[in-house]
Amino acid sequence: MLLTLTLATGPIAMQPTSDRVSTYLQDLSVQYTTAHGLPDAPVQTLAIAGEAIYAGTAQGVYRASLQKPDRWQKVAEQPATHLIPDGAGGVVGIGGQRLFRLDAGGQTRTLYEGDAELIGLQAASRGGYWTLTREALLRIHDGKVAERLPAPTNRQLRWFHEDTRARLYAHAEGELERRFYRWQGGEWQLVPVKDNRGRYYDDLWLCAISDAIGHLWIGARTGLILSDGEGWYLSREVYSETPAHPVAELIPPYGMIRCLAFAPNGDLWAGTPEGACRLRDGRWSYFWGRRWLPDNRVHAIAVDAQNRAWIATERGVACIESRPMTLRQKAEHYERLIALRHNRNGFVTNCDWDDPNDPDSWKIEASDNDGLWTALYCAAQVFQYAATKDPAARERARKSMHALLELERLTGIPGFPARSIVRKDETRYYRSTGEWHESPVDPNYIWKGDTSSDELDGHYFIWAVYYDLCADDAEKERIRGTVRRVTDHLMQNNWRLIDKDGKPTRWAIFNPEAINDDPIWEEERGLNALSILSHLKVAHHITGDAKYQQAYEQLIQKHHYLLNAVTQKMLPPYDINHSDDQLAFLCYYPLLLYETNPEYRRLWLMSLERSWQIERPERSPLFNFIYGALTGKPCDVEAAVQTLQEWPWDLRNWACRNSHRLDIVLDTRKGLREPQSVHIVPYSEREVMRWNGNPYRLDGGDPLGRREDDGTAFLLPYWMGRYHRLIEE
Repeated sequence: MLLTLTLATGPIAMQPTSDRVSTYLQDLSVQYTTAHGLPDAPVQTLAIAGEAIYAGTAQGVYRASLQKPDRWQKVAEQPATHLIPDGAGGVVGIGGQRLFRLDAGGQTRTLYEGDAELIGLQAASRGGYWTLTREALLRIHDGKVAERLPAPTNRQLRWFHEDTRARLYAHAEGELERRFYRWQGGEWQLVPVKDNRGRYYDDLWLCAISDAIGHLWIGARTGLILSDGEGWYLSREVYSETPAHPVAELIPPYGMIRCLAFAPNGDLWAGTPEGACRLRDGRWSYFWGRRWLPDNRVHAIAVDAQNRAWIATERGVACIESRPMTLRQKAEHYERLIALRHNRNGFVTNCDWDDPNDPDSWKIEASDNDGLWTALYCAAQVFQYAATKDPAARERARKSMHALLELERLTGIPGFPARSIVRKDETRYYRSTGEWHESPVDPNYIWKGDTSSDELDGHYFIWAVYYDLCADDAEKERIRGTVRRVTDHLMQNNWRLIDKDGKPTRWAIFNPEAINDDPIWEEERGLNALSILSHLKVAHHITGDAKYQQAYEQLIQKHHYLLNAVTQKMLPPYDINHSDDQLAFLCYYPLLLYETNPEYRRLWLMSLERSWQIERPERSPLFNFIYGALTGKPCDVEAAVQTLQEWPWDLRNWACRNSHRLDIVLDTRKGLREPQSVHIVPYSEREVMRWNGNPYRLDGGDPLGRREDDGTAFLLPYWMGRYHRLIEE
């Protein structure tokens, strides 16, 4: 991708060759539990018959319409462990010792009742139904046992499968071993191992299905096995240690695969005690936690004609579908969520539920970082307006910009922006902990102090973006005044923010004595040097006052701040601070748009290149698009788009766990505080995060999902990419 950089009135204008983003498949989950009519019992089996889906439980059989599945009704008292369609809109099932048919009208009829528990069921190619006991495989036809195939000597049968070529297989267990058999010549014959492995890696096999060409797909304790049914196997198992490249080896995310199902489009679904897995186009996806499932213990999977996977779990049923969608449609979905419960008088951030089961019990946090998070949301609206001229986006941006400017006005301290402000008559919010003060400017408000450098990074970023792309003359004048007061406050107080108590805040420290000479600030040296230089560049651009450019050059030439900034991204043995990564890229953006001196740009581009190459494996669309917009170089647009496509539709912070997976390589470096992977897992399979989070973190979130993110982590890079024409739809 080649971009041409030319100087514009404000930012550098781009004429890039755009990547056209096509429609993709967005995974969505809808879950059905006792609230929808299902019993408080494990759902053990599912069957799709006609226009209905049936669920078998120990408390009976339940049915719902495939078109309107939000209401499940009990249609039979008969307990059911296995159900299959009967071809006429009803189902055939087993429960206890009974084989029964439940027709579409809700009438139940016994087909067979034996003297042993039935543990398996499949339609027989020769007519009737195969049912399994531990002692024999029975073919029931016209209410009678048409065939009885006894278990191998000194073995008990565990499961069976008749494949698409009418070959019969069974897995049987003895006192010391388990083996796989095929019915041939009137007896069960051991299926040999013919490949170069020469032995079973793991003999605990749990289920099998067959495809149209006769391949067996076998679920095992340690993964997935493919077989021709004659003894040749292709193992996708993990028996001892994870392979060096488990994704390339097509290792499934988890073992103990106890149910398998094909979809009409070719998807393979696998159910495990730790969630569901899907093999699509040669890659596995993992569905774990309440984002996807009512419970991780999966018992059965059925796939309908629309390729929707219906997943039976210990606590209900999930329906996962892949819906054709554009990134723009996803952005509109997040905007609806923000308008519903994330916008507090222009401040946009997460919301929390007092009762996670009551959708209307949410409150918005008046947080430590209202300035930063709202600045990022406001920037997303500005870029949307600049890209589309949508007046609604401009109005949302204006509302948030007004809120941001009020942060400085209401403290009564010229140039000191609050972390947050709250009207005393507000509802639907809660205050974060920390120091709160009465506003001397308006007694109807309180404000939060101890403002950090994070907040300033967000403020200067949005002041620049809004000023250049959205502001009218009156707004420019107000922004100009605010920028001047904040920058003067820093300069007059030795590059520090001075709080209400006359003392510097904890984190907004930029002076050379601390940054260069105090070991406490060693890890922040590069970032804080980058930050203050970026802020001065923004101040000079917006106000035109030469003193800010002079201060910028003095910090570079006298205090080597530019040299500090070249290596601002800290690496081990220092802590890896992902929050600092986000702040650095927010500072790079306006600085490199406004810096035209080639001597300075040489070093700034060294800093940006180093930072981006370190961050590059994370596939961050924010970092990638900032890098591409500023350099004109290829910026892994495809990887960025992949991340945007993977971004969760459901933004609640549901618990996610990945450290137990078979298909990841754990980072074994010393000093890590929690499990991390060497390569990032898909963003749809990890906890919701912003770009200050650690994408290598494997576990996290809340089992109850009591917090919901606002979606700005998607909206800002998406609209920035659209504005800079890095992507088009």
